[in-house]
This record gives sequence, structure tokens and C-alpha cells, in this order.
Amino acid sequence: MEIRKYIVTISLLLWYSIAQAYVTLPSIYSDGMVLEQNSDIKIWGWAKPKEPISVTASWDGQTIETEAAADATWSVTLHTPTGSYETYEITVNGWDSHVISNVMVGEVILCAGQSNMEWTIGAGFIGKDAVVAQANQSSIRMFHVDYRTSTTPNHDVSGRWMETTPSNVGNFSAIGYFIASKMEKVLRVPVGIINSSWGGTPIESWTPEEAYVNCDRLRRVNDELQQGEWGPCRPGRIYNAMIAPFVDYKIKGVAWYQGEENTSNPSAYMDMMFALVNEWRYAIKNDDLPFVYAQIAPYCYNSGNGVRIREHQRRSLQIPGTAMVVIGELGDTTNIHPQHKIEAGERFANAVLNHVYGKKEYRYEAPLFEKMKIEGAKAVISFSNDDGLHVREGKDPNLFEIAGTDGIFYPAKAKLVTKKTQGRKTYSIEVTSKHVKTPIAVRYAWSDTAWPNLYNANGVQASCFTTLEEF
Repeated sequence: MEIRKYIVTISLLLWYSIAQAYVTLPSIYSDGMVLEQNSDIKIWGWAKPKEPISVTASWDGQTIETEAAADATWSVTLHTPTGSYETYEITVNGWDSHVISNVMVGEVILCAGQSNMEWTIGAGFIGKDAVVAQANQSSIRMFHVDYRTSTTPNHDVSGRWMETTPSNVGNFSAIGYFIASKMEKVLRVPVGIINSSWGGTPIESWTPEEAYVNCDRLRRVNDELQQGEWGPCRPGRIYNAMIAPFVDYKIKGVAWYQGEENTSNPSAYMDMMFALVNEWRYAIKNDDLPFVYAQIAPYCYNSGNGVRIREHQRRSLQIPGTAMVVIGELGDTTNIHPQHKIEAGERFANAVLNHVYGKKEYRYEAPLFEKMKIEGAKAVISFSNDDGLHVREGKDPNLFEIAGTDGIFYPAKAKLVTKKTQGRKTYSIEVTSKHVKTPIAVRYAWSDTAWPNLYNANGVQASCFTTLEEF
């Protein structure tokens, strides 16, 4: 009889210990995380069906209760306070208890893309040592998403939050860190940076597969892309494993740096950008989610497709709520990974502050083609963001070409013209060639390694362009 009681007691204890192990949280909800301020945020996880769940945040002490569903999922919504340097705890109780400690509330940005976004501080760049020595900022938290692929959307990622210290910052995205560092200085709140990037990967693998299933043209262009050495090339493979698991984690915006891998199939890159942005916004449930992206720098691709990607990126500014960072003069035509990462990160950060947070004093804009006017044998080009438009290293703007009715582009003579209209200086470029009597098109800096000498007052190099619809 005593033996039977003993067995029953042990069985009950075993059952109880198993039952207590059911409540789990995704890895992005863990110690050291940063939550978006003044927001309704979703906390979710898994538990035994019908298990009662309660969640309490220390910033207001309120407890939200729910029950795990039949599929073992549960979620609650908490409202975060205004960001500060205070740390908090979030307690999740079910049949066991989880305490998420050292939580901060501030601003959260997602960084994604290929190798120039992934490029770590430890991988090296000009000025690296001074950056590492000064990287002791406990209010900047970094979450690095580990490599994963999947044919279907996943529910969790492999990664963890880290405070910024000289000993661990070397393993994090340099661009991501520079964005976060300047955001923290300007906004005076903690900043969380989620880095989900993978070198050598095309835009298709970062986009939900549905966008390609439903578009014959995108699918055909993706079929042109051969499987590379460094990562998957088929639609959705990275998105499913490295973006989908945390689309419900509240973020303020996206910083995107990608495009080099798509020089192998550039013809539909703008449409692919539309698909990426729209699909991410749909998944994140924010139609206005700001997207700040880099235009890739000049590099010798030996294909002529680098400039085509840059032009597709320029035209992708047609996507509402986007901003483009031009980093041409920070590049190196012999190195696909520009080493002026500090300057590139500063420009990216200025774009985020300006575009996402409305801090218009932080300038990043490049001169961008706005319109062409034909005056006899002359084409007159106007730029947006043209304040202080000037020529460096030469008397006249270089790299302009002009075409007439024969469709052939000839090197052109270009002249910078400055006028004063209603108290404001206006700028234009007059473009001519003795070979062209009736201009129909102009293009600028039209090669993979082009190095324009036209800049604005922001010190940013003008973007390439062509006035042709098809290029």
C-alpha cells in the first residue's frame, strides 16, 4: 500500500513538473530587450491549451489575463510608457513563471539586407578602433538574428539581445550600430536595433513567396537568377525564417541595404522593391511603415548592371514613405564593401532621423533628377535637393550623355547654370552635343564605376539617372 502511494505521489509530481514547463516566449522577448515607446505592443508565446496566462509590466503594475488557445498560442497587448533610461520587468505567469528583466522602452529599428548591412564592426573599416573603444552604451541594445531558412513562415528566431560594450559590439552590424548610436544621442531614449541580414542574398529571398506566385513577370526574372554560393535565391526562403517570426514585434521603421546580388537580374528590381515594401508593411500591419534604403555604391561588376540597379533604386522612391541614402562618393570601385562605414552610417542615421522622426535639420538628401526640358538643340536638366549645387574637381559637370532621334548616346558638354528667382537660387544643367540636333534623352553617370563631380550643399554626390523609360 505504501509503495502504491509512493508511486502515485511521484507520478503526480512528475506530471506537475511537466505541466509547469509549458509557458514559453519567442527569443525576441527576452532579457535586455527594448520596446517601442507610447505604443500598444503585443506579447505572445505558447502554453498548454487552456492554461491561464497573466502578464504584468512593472512600469504600471497592471496585469493582463488570457488563456492559451487550442493551438497552444496566447497573446496580450500592453501599452508602453514614454521612453526613458529606467529599466523594467515583465512577468509572465502560467503554471510556471517567466520574468523578462532589464527591459528598456524607447525606439526600435529593423536593419536588413545583404553584406553591406551585415558587415560587422569587427570585420573592419576606416576608423574601427576608435569606434570600438567608445562603444560602451547600455541604452543601445542589439538583437542579431542568426542565419536560418524555411519554405514556410516560422514562429521564432535564433538570437538574443545584447547591451553595447567594446567586447561585443564587434559582432554587430556597423551600419546598424551607427544608426542606433546617433538616434540615442539625438532622441535621448534607449534604442533597440534588430539586425537581420545575410551577405550575398538577393531581394527575392527576403520577400514573401506570395508576391512571386501572383506575378508572372517577377517569377520569370527570379528564374534568371542562378543559385549562388552564399545564400538562397528563391522567394521567401529568408523572409520565412528571419523576418516573419517577429513581424508582431513593434518597430518604428526599416533600414534596408541590398542590391548588389541582383546585378545578375536587374530588369525588375524596382517592382521587386515595391513587392518587398508592400509585403512587409502588410505583415507588420502598418501601411505607413517608413523604409529608408541605400543606393548601392559604384563598383566594377563587369556587367553594366550595377548602374541599372542604382537607377531602379532611384525610381523606387515612387513607393510612398520611402527615403534613399546615396553613398556614391563613400564607395570604392575596387571593393564591393566600402570602407567608409562611419560616414555611410552617419548618412543612414540622418536619413532615419529626418524621414522617420521628422528631424529635418539632419540632412542626407542627394541631388536627384527631377525633369528635362528641351530647348532647341539643348536639354535642360533640373534636380531636386539642389541647394548649393556645385562642381567638384573640374570646371563643368562630367559624365552627361545625350541622345537624339537615332537613339545613340554621345558624351555631352554640360554647363551648370545658376539663377536667382524670387530671392532663391535655382540651378539647372544645360546639356548639348555637336552630334545631336534634336535631343530626346539624357543620361548621367551611366556606368557601374561612374564617379560624378556634381554635389549639393549636403556634400552628397548626385545620383545617376536616365530619362529613358526602358533601360
